[in-house]
Amino acid sequence: TIESNVFSHLPKLHEIRIEKANNLVHIDRHAFQNLPSLRYLLISNTGIRFLPVVNHIHSSLKVVLDIQDNINIRKIEKNSFLGLSSDRVDIRLNKNGIREIENHAFNGTILSELNLSGNYNLEKLPNEVFQGANGPGFLDISETRISQLPGIGLENISKLIARSTYNLKKLPALNKFHALIEADLTYPSHCCAFANWTKQNSILHPICNKSSFKQEPDGTDFELDENDYYYSLCKEEVQVTCFPE
Repeated sequence: TIESNVFSHLPKLHEIRIEKANNLVHIDRHAFQNLPSLRYLLISNTGIRFLPVVNHIHSSLKVVLDIQDNINIRKIEKNSFLGLSSDRVDIRLNKNGIREIENHAFNGTILSELNLSGNYNLEKLPNEVFQGANGPGFLDISETRISQLPGIGLENISKLIARSTYNLKKLPALNKFHALIEADLTYPSHCCAFANWTKQNSILHPICNKSSFKQEPDGTDFELDENDYYYSLCKEEVQVTCFPE
């Protein structure tokens, strides 16, 4: 057991690793509190049955939450990551025993990455699972039994990975993927759909909204050099790269 307040009120703590502890079956809900500088939390190869409570960490930095190979974790409840960080979070939940994820599970997060791969008994992502979250930008559901993607919350995904996801036989309407630029899927037929679809790029880089001139320190304007201007970021139409072709 990891007791209450073991990792609490430690303003300079950047990283916590708890791994190869098969006899660890319980982490107190108040074990992680007030860790404003935390960047990385790993909990791997333990015997815990419930997702650790991370709502009281309150980091001000980007956090990578790496909870993997805990085969007794079966459920992700709503608001599980609310309060983890005020910045972006990468949530890696791969190779656990997850069977169920509730609606609003990622509420309150800026979710740059979500990895659910290797949860072989996970069959469903409910329709409002991403409600209240900003993201995900990257989603990996490889080696799960997920049969459909949620209808809400796909608009920020730039990369989708669903290798060996044999139950995912149908994708949502392609126009739900506003930001998608790369997909690595199970069935080649899905890529055929992307091959014939050139989407409108709705998320242009901020530079695209600026004038083609910028200012010298003395305030005078000069034209942007071709190397300064990132044309690829400003294309109004984007072709999605998809595998297998």
